[in-house]
Amino acid sequence: MKQHAKQQGVALIIALVITTIAVSLASLAMYRQQLHIRLTGNISNLEQAYEYAVGMEDWSKKILEKDYKDNPKVDSLQEDWAFELPPIPIPGGSLKGQLFDLQGRINLNSLIAHFPKIKPPKKSAGTSVGGGIPSAEKKPVFKTETLVYEQVVKLIQKIDTEQALGPAENFADTVKDWIDTDDEERQGGAESAYYQSQEHPYMSANSLLMSNSELLLLKGMNKELIEKLLPLISSLPKESKININTAEKEVLEALGFDQETIKDIKSARDDAPFENMQEFWDLDKVKTLFAPKTEMGKRKANYQQILSNTSNYFLLQGQVNINNARIFINSVLERKQGKVRVIMRDYSKPPITTTSSKASE
Repeated sequence: MKQHAKQQGVALIIALVITTIAVSLASLAMYRQQLHIRLTGNISNLEQAYEYAVGMEDWSKKILEKDYKDNPKVDSLQEDWAFELPPIPIPGGSLKGQLFDLQGRINLNSLIAHFPKIKPPKKSAGTSVGGGIPSAEKKPVFKTETLVYEQVVKLIQKIDTEQALGPAENFADTVKDWIDTDDEERQGGAESAYYQSQEHPYMSANSLLMSNSELLLLKGMNKELIEKLLPLISSLPKESKININTAEKEVLEALGFDQETIKDIKSARDDAPFENMQEFWDLDKVKTLFAPKTEMGKRKANYQQILSNTSNYFLLQGQVNINNARIFINSVLERKQGKVRVIMRDYSKPPITTTSSKASE
């Protein structure tokens, strides 16, 4: 009897163990099934969110193409494209987005862009060879690239008040070294020799910036400083003019305008955007600032090369939420002869906080 009871106890224990294993396997199967269902749902939500993000790009193209058709000679913050798209309900969530003018910012790639050369003034008619009235001493022609360099320096002085990067020229030199095609280091810059000496070595790009996020690779850069710069800079693939109708206060300051002139510019464009550049040059404060004998007046031809009242490049920033899925979109759009195409998109990061919009005013 004792042996029989012992066998029954062992059998009971075995049965309990088998039951426990069976329950555990069933629970694991149910958990995996729920996980699979949730994963399938998330993938489906992400696919839907992606389609809505692409839809926002299509919306942006249409509104920019319509804007060009309605008025191809001016772009301003009073136009429809500049207003923020409020949160719109969609099945299972919502979406929102906004367009920003990238030509209201300083294009860092213009630091080495080849602007058309300014022709020196013609010699006076009173000169003669071998005698007569001697010709005036030929003065060096100011380069437009130098003006862009000065703008970048002034912008950094405004943003990096604690000189985390050292002198503001360091930033401009570092960017120029990164995007130029040679390996000659500027005074405050860095070329491949510097980047190769880092713990995780890499080469200098020696080509134009593809995205502002690329700045994180540059010597001395930090995320906090770049976040402050992002609303004020761009990395456009071609040399671009700054739109005087959309430029931020900090950009106007970097251009060399004093506070009174900036106030007049913003007041004038708020009343009515500059329909042509002559309206801008005819502003009293601007005329005074660019009087022929003033420092800025001597560079007026260079300023005329970098200022405009129209734009060709825009940034779409948006967000799509569907259930637990969320997609951010950052797309750069180029408008050429009224047709718009996406030249860069990034879904991996949240939209950059900017202030260059009609909604923020």
